[in-house]
Amino acid sequence: MRLVHMPQSHQVDAIHRQAVPGAIRTAMLEWPLAAMRLIDRYICKQIFSHTLLGLGIFSFVFFVPQLVRLMDLVVRHPASWSTIGILFLSTFPGILSFTLPIGVLVGVLIALGRLSADSELIAMSALGMGRRRLMVPVGILAVGATLITFVMTLWLGPLSVRTFRSIEDQLRAGQASNQVAPRVFDERFPHMVLYINDIDSASTRWKGVFLAGTDSKDVSRLTLAEEAIVIADPKEGKLELHLRNGSVHEFSPGDPNRYSLSAFGQRDFPVDIKGSEVDRVSEPGIPGRSMSVLWSERRTQPETNVEIQRRLSFPFACISFALLAMPLGARPRRGGRAAGFLITLLLVSGYYLMITLGVGLARQGAIPVWAGVWSANFFTAGLGLILFPRLERMPGSSRTGAFFSRIARWKIWKILSREEQGIAPARAADGFCSNFPSKRRGRLGIPQLLDTYLLRSFFYYFILLTVGFILLFEVFTFFELLDDIARHRTPLLDVAYYFFYLASYLFYQLAPLAALVAVLITLGVMTKNNELVAFKAGGISLYRISLPLLLAGIFLAAGLVVLDDTYLPFANQRQDALRNQIKGRPAQTYYQPNRQWIFGLNAKIYNYELFDPDRELFGGLNVFELDPTTFEIRRRIFAARAHWDAQQKIWILESGWVREFNHGQLTRYEPFLANALAELNEPPSYFNREVRQSYQMTWWELKRYIADLSQAGFDVARLSVQLQKKISFPLIAPIIILLAIPFSILVGTRGAVGGLALGVGIAIVYWAASALTEAMGAVGQLPPLLAGWAPDTIFGFLGLYFFLKMPT
Repeated sequence: MRLVHMPQSHQVDAIHRQAVPGAIRTAMLEWPLAAMRLIDRYICKQIFSHTLLGLGIFSFVFFVPQLVRLMDLVVRHPASWSTIGILFLSTFPGILSFTLPIGVLVGVLIALGRLSADSELIAMSALGMGRRRLMVPVGILAVGATLITFVMTLWLGPLSVRTFRSIEDQLRAGQASNQVAPRVFDERFPHMVLYINDIDSASTRWKGVFLAGTDSKDVSRLTLAEEAIVIADPKEGKLELHLRNGSVHEFSPGDPNRYSLSAFGQRDFPVDIKGSEVDRVSEPGIPGRSMSVLWSERRTQPETNVEIQRRLSFPFACISFALLAMPLGARPRRGGRAAGFLITLLLVSGYYLMITLGVGLARQGAIPVWAGVWSANFFTAGLGLILFPRLERMPGSSRTGAFFSRIARWKIWKILSREEQGIAPARAADGFCSNFPSKRRGRLGIPQLLDTYLLRSFFYYFILLTVGFILLFEVFTFFELLDDIARHRTPLLDVAYYFFYLASYLFYQLAPLAALVAVLITLGVMTKNNELVAFKAGGISLYRISLPLLLAGIFLAAGLVVLDDTYLPFANQRQDALRNQIKGRPAQTYYQPNRQWIFGLNAKIYNYELFDPDRELFGGLNVFELDPTTFEIRRRIFAARAHWDAQQKIWILESGWVREFNHGQLTRYEPFLANALAELNEPPSYFNREVRQSYQMTWWELKRYIADLSQAGFDVARLSVQLQKKISFPLIAPIIILLAIPFSILVGTRGAVGGLALGVGIAIVYWAASALTEAMGAVGQLPPLLAGWAPDTIFGFLGLYFFLKMPT
C-alpha cells in the first residue's frame, strides 16, 4: 500500500486505484462502518507486529545477562526438563514488566511512521477518516499491554522471583556435593575447611581428602583420607563421607607435647550442610514480596512505599508512551524505522531518567513518593496531549511541524530513505554499476564505489545499533542502581564516571551483535530494492560484494582484541571500584592478606593465623607436607612466628617443632627455638596473591594469574575458559558476518525489519551456546579450549557452508 505524492485533487482517485486494496475500497464505498473496522484491524495488525518485534529485541537485550547465570546453574545442578523450563520462564516476568511499555512505544512509532511515509494516513484523511481515528487501534493495544503489565508487576513478577530462588535453593541443597570444586579450600561448611585433590565426573568419589576442623581454638583436628565415597542426604541436611585409608591428627597449640595420631582403614564422616552457604535460603527481598506483604510493611519500611508505587506506575507507562508516540509517529519524516528506533531510545532514556530523579527527590523528602514515581508518566502523557491537537495539521503548519521538517532534512536519514522516497532501486544500482568499467567489474580493485557504498551503510547501522544498545543497557543499569545511589548518597560525578567506564565494556560485549544486525539490514535492504540483482547483472558476484563486509568484521575483531589488551582492563577495574562505592561496599582491595589456607609448592599446605605482607611476617604458622599418592602427612611443621630472610630466600622459624610420619606412625619429633628449612622457599609475594576478575586483566596477565593460582591450590577452570574467550569472542565478529551474509538475502523482501528480527534470533542461539559451553567448561565437563572455541567453530562451519551455497 504505497502512494506517491500528488496534488490534493487527485488523491481520492489515487486512493481508489492504488492505496486501498480492492476489498477495502468496496467496503468503503458500500459500508463505511465496515470499512472503518477493516482499517482498524489493518492498523492494529501493523502496530501489533512491530510491537512484537520491539518487545522481542529489547527482551533479548535484557535476557542475555541472565542467560549466563541460568546456564551455570543448570550445568552445576542437573535437574529435570520441567524444572529447567520453570527456571527459564521465571526470568521473563521481571523483564517483560520493563520491556512491554517499550514495545508499545516501538510499535506505535514505527507502524505509524511507515503508514505516514507510504501516504496511507493521507489517504485516510482524504476519505474523511481523521487521524484521531488512530486512537481506536492504538488504544486497544495500549490498554491490552497495560493489563498484561499489571499482571506482571502485581502478581507474576514477585511470584517468579520467589519461584526462581526457591528452585535455586532446592537444586543447591540436593546437589551439595556438586558444589565442591577440586583443589580449592572450601570454607562454606560449618566449623570445617574442606580440600579435595580430585573429583570424578559424577561427584560421588573424591580422591585426596583433607578436612580441618575449626570449631575449637584449643585443639587442632585434621582428618585425611586417600579417597571418599560421597552420599548426599538433602532431607537430613548432611553429606555422608565414607573415608578409606586415612588418619586423624589432633594437636593442642598450647601444649606442643600433646599430639594424637590415629590411622583407619574405613570410617564414616558426616558433614552437616544445614546453615552453610550451600544450604542457604535466598531471601526474596522487596522485589519478591507480594503486594499484601508490602502493604502491611509500608509504615515500618519506607522502601516498600517506593516499590508499591513502581508496581502501580509501570503499567500506565504503556498508555503514556502510546499517547506520546501517536503524534510523533504520524508526522511525515524521513529515516523510516531507524528514526523510530532512535526516538524510542531517547524517549525511554528520558522516561527512566525522570523516574530516577523523582525517586531521588522523594527519598530526600523534597516531594512525596507517589509524585516522584509517577512524575515520568504525568510528563510523558501531558506532552502527548499537548502534541495531540497538532495531529490533524499538515506538515510545516506549526513550529512543531517545522521542527520535524528540519529533522527530516538531516543527511543522516538519506541512506535509510530509499524506500520512503520511491527511488527506483534498479536505476540506483545501475548508476553504481555504470561507474565500473566493464573490464574491471569483477576485479578486486579497492577502494571502489561499491565498497564505499556498502561500508558507509554498514557503519551507519553499526554505529546506530551500538549506541542504541549501550544507551539502553546504561539506562536499565542506572534504574537498577537507583536505590543504592540514593541510599548511599553517591556523588553525581562518580555515577557519571561509572557509566563512562561501563560504556567501553558494553561496547566490547555488544559490538559483534551490532555488526551482525548491521550486515543483515544493509544487505536485506539492498535485496529488497533489487540492488543485488543489478550488481550481479553487471558481472559482480556476491562473493565480491561480501568482501568489504568481511574485511570490516576482521578489522572489528582486531580492534576488540587490542581494546581488551590495553584500555579495557583498566576501565573494568575503575567501573568495578565505582560500582562498589555505589553499592556501599568497602573500598575494594585487590589483595587478601588474611587468607588462612594456601597450597604451596611440592605438595605443601600452609595454614596461618596472621600474615603481615609489609613486615613479611607469619604468626601461628602450620606447614603440612603431603604424600601426593596416598595424601598422607609426611611432615608437619609448626612455628609461633616466622619471618622472611631476603638474603638466603628462606623463612626463619621461631618457637616451634617438626614432626615426621610414616604410614600413620610418628617417627620423629624435634622442637626448636629457631630453625631455617630450605624447603620452605615460597617468597612473601606468593602469599599476597592479587584477586582480580578475568575481565580486569590482559591476556598475558590472566595467563600468569592462572598459573600462580593453579600452583597455589585454587580452581582455575573458569579462568581458563575466560582465557580462551579473550581471543575467541572478538573473532566471532567476522564469523557471524560470514553467517549473516547468506541469511540477509533470505529475508531481503522484509528489509530492515526482517534483518533485525533474524539478527536477534541468531544472536540468541549464539549467546545460549556460548553461555552453555562456558558453564560446562567452568565445572570441568569440557576442556577449556573446547569450551572457549566451540561456539566459534560451530558458527564458523555453518557460516562457511551457507556462504558457499549462495546463488552467486
